[in-house]
Amino acid sequence: SVATNTPYLQVLDLSNNFLTGNIPPEIGGLFRLEMLDLTNNTLTGSIPSVLGALASAAVLVQGNGMIRGPTKNETIAPLSLCSNVPKFDLSGDSIWCPPERNVLRAFYNDAKGQEWTISTGWVDEFNNHCEWYGVECNEVGKI
Repeated sequence: SVATNTPYLQVLDLSNNFLTGNIPPEIGGLFRLEMLDLTNNTLTGSIPSVLGALASAAVLVQGNGMIRGPTKNETIAPLSLCSNVPKFDLSGDSIWCPPERNVLRAFYNDAKGQEWTISTGWVDEFNNHCEWYGVECNEVGKI
């Protein structure tokens, strides 16, 4: 795999290369990565949740108009990527990384959500926070 063969890789800049297809999840195993630049390609599919393990890396994916959430009409990034990777270039985009999701995740962790009787959908990588059990949102996705 990529991670096994390149364990000391720090920068992977594949921007502007006309890359197509899905982002390989194996990239999430490159724990020493400081920058992953996949900008301005024609990548498709959803962003792998394992990229959330790259907490100290700059993860750049803008300019790939065909990247989407887990369903075709959805644009949502993995929760771990939005909350664990401060240098994720879409973290400030409220469509890809709704700030409510990060706040609710912190609440879930602080309130020992794993011990709740019913926590359906909470902290699922791709679930919209409006689908989490007990969370009610208005028509534009605000709590």
